Formats: sequence, C-alpha cells, structure tokens
Amino acid sequence: MSRISKRKLLKALKGDLEVPAMSKSRIFDMFKNPPTQEEWLKGYHKWVQDNTLSTPLSEYEAIEQIGKKKRRRKNVND
Repeated sequence: MSRISKRKLLKALKGDLEVPAMSKSRIFDMFKNPPTQEEWLKGYHKWVQDNTLSTPLSEYEAIEQIGKKKRRRKNVND
C-alpha cells in the first residue's frame, strides 16, 4: 500500500483529487519547449536543497552508533 498524506486522502475521498496524467501530447510539449539553462539550474538547486540533509551525515552516524549495542563474543572455552 502506498503512503498518502491526510490532505490528499481527504481530497481523494471527496473526489477532488486530480492526478496529473502524462499523456503523449504533454510529453511532446515538454520537448517542444525545453527549459532554459537558467530555469533548469534554478529547479536543480531547489531540488538539491529539498532533498539533502541539513545536518552533517556524521551526526546521523553518531546517533546510529549510540543505539547499537556492542556484542560480546562468547569464549569457546566457557
């Protein structure tokens, strides 16, 4: 089952949710009017900001290590 936000779920239940469909004409329109380099770079920089961590990865790794318990190896002679 896919995840959906509460807002989208309520719209879907009301019948107001519009899912954009990618038709052939819409795809061809994208190729007819490609974005300029400036527009593409603005979109790319926005995507990078939205999809990268605001906190350094080392902090997340440190938090992960705190939760792990060190396992002791059993001595064969015990």
